Amino acid sequence: MSSTRPLEPRSTTRRPGLVTLALSAVVLSFSLMQTLVVPALPTIGHDLGASSQGTGWILTAFLLAGAVLAPVVGNLGDRVGHRRVLLGTVIVFVAATLLAAAAPSLAVLLGARVLQSVSTATFPLALALARQMLDGRRLAAAFGWIAGMIGLGAGAALVLGGLIVEALSWRWIFVLAAVLIAVAAAMIAAWVPTDAAPAVVRRTDWPGIVLLAGGLVGVLLAVSQGGSWGWTSARTVALGLGGVLLLVALVLVELRKAAPVVDVRTFRHGPIVLVSLLTVAVGFVPYVCYVALPILTQAPESTGYGQGMSVTVSALAMLPSAVLVFLGGRFTPLVVARAGAGVAAVLAAGVMAVGSVGLALWPTSPWAIVVAFGVLGLGNGIGYAICAQLVVTLSPPEETGAATGLNSVVRTVGSAAAAPVVAALLATGTVADPAGPFTAAFWVAAAASVVGVVVAAGLVLRNRRGA
Repeated sequence: MSSTRPLEPRSTTRRPGLVTLALSAVVLSFSLMQTLVVPALPTIGHDLGASSQGTGWILTAFLLAGAVLAPVVGNLGDRVGHRRVLLGTVIVFVAATLLAAAAPSLAVLLGARVLQSVSTATFPLALALARQMLDGRRLAAAFGWIAGMIGLGAGAALVLGGLIVEALSWRWIFVLAAVLIAVAAAMIAAWVPTDAAPAVVRRTDWPGIVLLAGGLVGVLLAVSQGGSWGWTSARTVALGLGGVLLLVALVLVELRKAAPVVDVRTFRHGPIVLVSLLTVAVGFVPYVCYVALPILTQAPESTGYGQGMSVTVSALAMLPSAVLVFLGGRFTPLVVARAGAGVAAVLAAGVMAVGSVGLALWPTSPWAIVVAFGVLGLGNGIGYAICAQLVVTLSPPEETGAATGLNSVVRTVGSAAAAPVVAALLATGTVADPAGPFTAAFWVAAAASVVGVVVAAGLVLRNRRGA
């Protein structure tokens, strides 16, 4: 989301606590919907007669479309008012969720998930409203809670989704989610005051929107289908290369725009580049587990790798991680106060690496899965919180909105890349080593975490040098 001027805090907001609660609730509803379907993916695929690759797109379609829609809708918020656009976004979110509940086929469900992805914009819109309406410690607290909802919702949804699909059916996942979203919308309407009118009226950056959508779709479609099409096939190479070229064109076009849909100029600040790379890892690593673990734990023991767990037991196995994601976000301010934001970033990536390695070493041990995924969740909770804080503190005041929106896109792209990567690895399974693809997926997550450690260490060094 780009911004033409810094948003001035409105210290006259009468109910700052309720404003924070409402903004946190709407972001929580979005975050839940990202992964609420994950424990139910095998069940949904069976009921709708979908292949494993088709089922994976129930998750990927939401993330991919969200990466495109977040900056587009955020840009609209800059133009006509963040509160108005946030309410419109939530209304579409409710309608799409109800459509998903009634979907008669995989095609309809995927269409509904694409529409649901408009909710990705709730995060940058909520941060923009918080910046405008709060200040001082209230603003800092709001940033912590809003960012914390990303990790909390994604982790808690794994448990809730499993319990709901086992007790009722997968369709109730969407029905109950629609109720929660409607409640969040009512809270926004009642407690969040109308924001200030935009400073200038700007034209929609249609070239940027088209290039962003085409580039992301091309790259991620090539990654997701490369295993079945062949990594050197003409279709895979053409889509991947075409997507990369479109993203390069996006950068060139956006640099010339006064009001770009994705303000890539924020990357001229070195620390923001490093935070963005760290954000990719924070988005990518947990989604490797969100995709792989339900398959691993719910598969029959006769497969040689499965745990034979029911959907409910599988969800409960993920509960410690959900709790630790939340605690990690709450623990972050203490780490920052004592050791600094850079050290907190190193800690986040390092703890995720430890958890990923544990999963890679003992992928067939139920207790190892619970413990290692819990450790990973702790690191991920710290990562969500510290990335949001670093973007706000490191970006120039007049570019905070643009940096926040771009960081949201980067995180979503990292998450969206996980499902096709895991799907491609799972397609390489052999009778001799049935757990091998899962081990490989967790090693990929560990490698991404290690990259995050290196990047975070770069932030520490830049800070010590006064860069």
